[in-house]
Amino acid sequence: MINRIRRGFDPGFLIVLLICVLAVWPLISRASLPEGTDAELHIFRLHELSYLIRGGEFYPRWAPDFYHGYGYPIFNYYAPLIYYLALPFELLPSVDATLASKIVLVIGMILAGVGLYGFVRDNWGRRAGYVAAALYVYSPYIQYIDPYIRGALPEAFSFGVFPLALWTLDRLRHRRSAVSWVASVLAVAAVILSHNLMGLFFFGFLASWVVWHAGLAWWQGRQTNGQGDWPAVGRMAAAMLLGLGLAAFFWLPVFMERNAVTLNTLIGQGGHYDFRTHFLSLRDLLAFSQRPDWGATQSPFRFNLGVVQGLLGLLGVAALLLGRARERAQLLFFTLALVVVTFLMLPISEPVWDAIPFLPFFQFPWRLLGAAAALLAILGAAGVEMAVGWVGTRSHRGSASSWLYAAATALPMILALPLSQPAAWEPFGEVNTLRMSLIENSGRWLGTTSTADYVPATVIMLPDRRNSVVAPIQQGLPPDRVNYDAMPDGAAVLTEVVRPLLTRYHVTAPKQFRLRLFLFDFPGWQVTVDGQPAETEIAEPEGFIVVLVPQGEHVVEVKFGSTPARTMSWLVSLFSLGIALAGAWRIKRTPDQTVPRPGNESDSIRADGPIIVVVGGIVLLAILLEPLGFFHYHSEGRELDIPAISTHVNFGDQIILLGYNASAASLRPGATLDLTLYWQAQRSLDIDYQVFVHILDANGVLVAQSDKINPGEFPTHRWPLNKYVPDIHHITLPASLPSGEYTVATGMWVQSEGWRLPVFDSSGQTIGDRADLFTLRVK
Repeated sequence: MINRIRRGFDPGFLIVLLICVLAVWPLISRASLPEGTDAELHIFRLHELSYLIRGGEFYPRWAPDFYHGYGYPIFNYYAPLIYYLALPFELLPSVDATLASKIVLVIGMILAGVGLYGFVRDNWGRRAGYVAAALYVYSPYIQYIDPYIRGALPEAFSFGVFPLALWTLDRLRHRRSAVSWVASVLAVAAVILSHNLMGLFFFGFLASWVVWHAGLAWWQGRQTNGQGDWPAVGRMAAAMLLGLGLAAFFWLPVFMERNAVTLNTLIGQGGHYDFRTHFLSLRDLLAFSQRPDWGATQSPFRFNLGVVQGLLGLLGVAALLLGRARERAQLLFFTLALVVVTFLMLPISEPVWDAIPFLPFFQFPWRLLGAAAALLAILGAAGVEMAVGWVGTRSHRGSASSWLYAAATALPMILALPLSQPAAWEPFGEVNTLRMSLIENSGRWLGTTSTADYVPATVIMLPDRRNSVVAPIQQGLPPDRVNYDAMPDGAAVLTEVVRPLLTRYHVTAPKQFRLRLFLFDFPGWQVTVDGQPAETEIAEPEGFIVVLVPQGEHVVEVKFGSTPARTMSWLVSLFSLGIALAGAWRIKRTPDQTVPRPGNESDSIRADGPIIVVVGGIVLLAILLEPLGFFHYHSEGRELDIPAISTHVNFGDQIILLGYNASAASLRPGATLDLTLYWQAQRSLDIDYQVFVHILDANGVLVAQSDKINPGEFPTHRWPLNKYVPDIHHITLPASLPSGEYTVATGMWVQSEGWRLPVFDSSGQTIGDRADLFTLRVK
């Protein structure tokens, strides 16, 4: 058995691991994870899930300690995969939620390389697979933006399971085996369970890919007067359906109970989650990545595709158009998909976003950069395979192709060296319920969300925090949800927490009264009095549960249980699992259907020597040079290390404007000015200031502006003293703006009170209430 596995193992996977080392090195070499990104939300969710599982709850859908102890159903609506993958690690004695989350993040980034390598290897050759893995893993969004800037752990993991699902389905297309069958079903389910939005997108993508192959089978049948490759299409379609069914325990309640929670806060015109404010330009997509600056609170970065990824992707399109590439039908699909994905990230696609009801819930069009990275990696690898073949037929040197593949693999890694050194982060700190509750009290977020999403729909007005509810948390106890102030004289309640989602109240009632609980009502809460269903009400406007308790001594139980939708979802999942296992048991491997290995590379691992040498050298050199800081900026004090125009404007001895960068000094009417301001706090700030950028004509009349509640999306009372805050503005000029010279000015003010911070000169005298930055010429 061991010898059989050894013979079937592809050593190329070890080279892919080597390729991925540099991408995951910051996570491996540094402790903890950054605070202040979405990662902290997922860490605290994992901690809450662990508490529930340890307390005996099976697949809990309610988080009882969130929202100031009132609880809310985040686990009923948010994709669960990364939490349950991290849970076994978190349950280990020496592993906390932070380390467990980091382990899953590393696994996801490696899966991204492994999955895409496997798919490309089976279609365009092993060494093309190395190129694809490098192009994908070192695309800026996959390598840097999602894991480090955003901390979007579930989304980052979805970019790992998607190529895995693509690969397993493709293997199932070529070979009818039990392993390929089960792997395909599980991978498709994993895609759906990885992330709400990208799971939906990638499932739709995979379904479109299967439909494409169905069209090819139909065309093949017409051309050959045969049946086409319909059996392969059927296998893939069946695996997709069973994967969908297997994940039903998650998505079916989300769909059927979507009206039980508030979701409209996830979108909104003009707000941060309005898709209209997050489109990219072609210039953005094709730009080089910026070097990180360790002296910034959040280093300036670009939402881009990667220059090498774009160029090699175009090479793949050229190979398709020239008719020189293998698997041209597949490449045509991926090219068309890339066109669609790119279109959806550009402002020209706004009518499409408005027309399709669910698209606004994606919030950020640039979220599709991860999908575009996978498509470019496939196209780029196919293009390199074509180019190497063309060069090989003319050079007659066998080693030339190996070195060309090595160069194509190394190029995205070299350009990604600056992004392999994200800014150092402080230790995340202890993860516990008390800290989570204190963060909620600070207003940074509520219930691990920032827009009141997934709050029960019965909550008309969010209630304030109550010390009586959260006080027990300081002693390591569950929240006390009894409203004692609303109890009649002589009434008494003794609380017994049986399980995290089952509380028993021993009530002594001198007369009938309403037991008011500081607990949000939601489908699934079951209340009994002495074992019989109780009469309940909903307290408005907070949406709390109210229990009618008769006179005398009674036992009131409040338990979170199932609903018809959730029960049905589990039945669908179990049925799908049974069908999948039965299908695997019945499948017999077809001897003449084997996974294609283009060329005769399958036994030529020695030809990969140049790739091992070059990739290993880059990894080793980058790790050795990291302490010297060659690949990143490091602004210190009040001096910017990045290319910028220095200003050092003193705003009231509170904040200093260190400098700025502008995209242009001359524009046409209707064009957009991109302006980045670099602020730094001079002392600890108690006030949250707002920022304005005004474009003024010669008479001081305002013609265009940009205003932000939080400069740099970062409330000023939280600004550190040792780092600057980048603050990006996009100001569109009126289309009818006359030509001439205009002043670009900025300043700080308090919107609620209507006053501005004064500007001081070097002697501390007030010289104005704004800083004039530069003259903008409109032609």
